[in-house]
Amino acid sequence: MSSATTTEQKAIRLLQALERAGKSVSSVVVEGRRIEVKFEGVPTVDEFERIEMRHGKA
Repeated sequence: MSSATTTEQKAIRLLQALERAGKSVSSVVVEGRRIEVKFEGVPTVDEFERIEMRHGKA
């Protein structure tokens, strides 16, 4: 059994657990050992929203 299969199996079990808990999942991304889950109806957060992006003299 390869580690990719193991990670994919973990992602499937996670998805099943979230759905049993009533969460609506829109997508699951598996990259190496990382599992990313996106939920339906949750607004996307801009992680750079509060950072001032100016450089140099203003």
